[in-house]
This record gives sequence, C-alpha cells and structure tokens, in this order.
Amino acid sequence: MRTLRDTSNPFNTPEEVFRKMFRFPRNLAHEYFLQMHQFLEDGQRSTRIPAVTQFFIALHFYAHGSYQKSIGKDRDHSVCQSSVSRCLHRVTNTIVNHLAPRFIKFPQTIDEITDVKNGFFDKFGFPGVVGAIDGTHIAIVCPPLGGRPPGNVYLNRKNFYSINAQIICDSALKILSLNCRYPGSVHDAAIWQMSAIFRHLRNNYRNGDRTSWLLGDAGYPLQPFLLLPIAGVNPETPQGRYSQAHIRARNTVERCIGVVKGTFRCLLKDRTLHYKPAFAAKLIIACATLHNILKRANVENELEDHDDPDNDHDNVDFADLYQEGINTRNLVIRNYFTD
Repeated sequence: MRTLRDTSNPFNTPEEVFRKMFRFPRNLAHEYFLQMHQFLEDGQRSTRIPAVTQFFIALHFYAHGSYQKSIGKDRDHSVCQSSVSRCLHRVTNTIVNHLAPRFIKFPQTIDEITDVKNGFFDKFGFPGVVGAIDGTHIAIVCPPLGGRPPGNVYLNRKNFYSINAQIICDSALKILSLNCRYPGSVHDAAIWQMSAIFRHLRNNYRNGDRTSWLLGDAGYPLQPFLLLPIAGVNPETPQGRYSQAHIRARNTVERCIGVVKGTFRCLLKDRTLHYKPAFAAKLIIACATLHNILKRANVENELEDHDDPDNDHDNVDFADLYQEGINTRNLVIRNYFTD
C-alpha cells in the first residue's frame, strides 16, 4: 500500500511544495515559528489548535489571500472558518507586536545611513539617498458608512475602497518605513506631510544635514530632503542625467511593492481584504515584516517581479520648503551630474 505523508505537520511537506504554499524555506519558517511559539499557545484544552497549525494557517492566508472557509477545509489544516479567523488574528498580532519593530526600521545610526546611501550609489550612481518613497492602495471591503471615520473616506480616486500605504525602501528592496494609517482618499503628499519620517528628516535638515535625501515622484512636494525628477529635459544635459538616475533609483520602491504583493497575494486588489481597516492595516504590516525577513535571509523570490501598477499620481506642490528644495536639487545636479 502507498504510504502517505503526515499532513498534520506541514514541516514534512517537500521543500518545493512548502515554498509555493507558504513562501518561506522550511528552515527559515521553523526558526521564526520557534520565536513566535510562546505567543500562540492557547492553554491546555484538548480541543485547542496547536501553535504550529495557527502559524501555517496565517502563512497560507498571507501567501494566497484565500477565503477563510477554504483555508480551513485544506487537508493540512481542517478547522472551521471561525477558528481560522482566530488563528489569523493571533498570528498577525504577534508579528505586528513582536517582529515588526525589529524588522521595519528607518536608518538612524551613522553606519545604517551609510549602508543605505552606499547601496543606492553603487547601483544607480545617485549619492546621498536614504530611501525611495511611494504610496500603494491595498483594497478592502467598504467599511460601515456610519463608522468613524465614515466608510466613504476609504473610496480612492480609482473608485475602489482601500488603505493608502506609504512605503520607503532601500536599494535592496528592504522596507525601511511603512505607514498604513490613512484611508484611500488621502493623497500621498498629505500622508507624507503627516508622517514621522517627514518630521525626522526636516529636523535633521534644520540641524545641518544637507546630504540625505528621499527620492519621490510627482505625487510628492519638492523639498530639500525629498527630491523629484525634472520632466521634459534633454537626457544629454546635467538635468537629464540627474532625472535618469533619479528614475532608475526611485523605481526600487515600485519593484518592492510589486514583489510584496506578488509574494503575499492577500494584498492584491483582486483578493480584497474583507476586514475592518484597523485589522487590514495589521495584515499589511505583517506581510511587510515577512518580506523583510525573507530579504534579510537572502531568500530569492521565485515569483514574477512586477512594478506596482498604482504609480500614477496627481501633481501637488507645497509652498513650504519648495524653494529650498529647488536649491538643493540644483546643487545636487551641479555637484554630481555635470561633466
């Protein structure tokens, strides 16, 4: 008779199948399961769901974005929909509370900042870059219209309900900062102006740091620490060389968003998160944390690498710091992109 594998333990799954199911190599998944194990224990009841089952139910959901009922009926899990929901909440809260602060950190020390700057300069020839910034919409179901905030504020310019997540990444596609507190109707520039990273870079600039910049697109205001490309310039001029280098370097954040959504498909627009905005934001943070864990372990993504399709923006200018941004951009062009 054929001997079938023990489906009660996903760690017994062949490596290739395991990677497709959960996006992690078995040894890496085991390492982080051990770190989370103590937070997933659920007493001594005979009917309790083992921590390992909770862990893999959540990974399965992140990777595929399936409905909870279909995940529960999977022969590797075999639990009801309500149990899947409890497992997903418990694992997501554990990742957000205990792993995310370790793995999503904007560079603070001189060594960390230098490493990020060197990465952008080595790959794209653009000096002083501490990150590339962009926003992406994560689709959610319509929240209650009478809620606080009302559900209609989550309706974005593309006519679907979403959370507008602001992402900053480095040249290796590692996420340095994630802000997913705002509804889809809030403009990228407004999220930036209300963010802690904006205040951090503005304070550093006022304290004398003139050589640390983020790279943004036309959806953001030009500022002395947030540089934009120049549209319609001759590529053979210093302004053109600056813009070409800027576009290549900033494209990392679009690639990063595409990789995250391609790996953890619960974030794709076609899947749509059927949760309240607060928990949907936690799911986004959890997926970003797992993405950074994979990056730190140098796990190559075998899925197709797409740019983020949500990369068109309304152009917005802010008078505050704008002229200083013009001066900084001209200085960068003169120092680094003039023959």
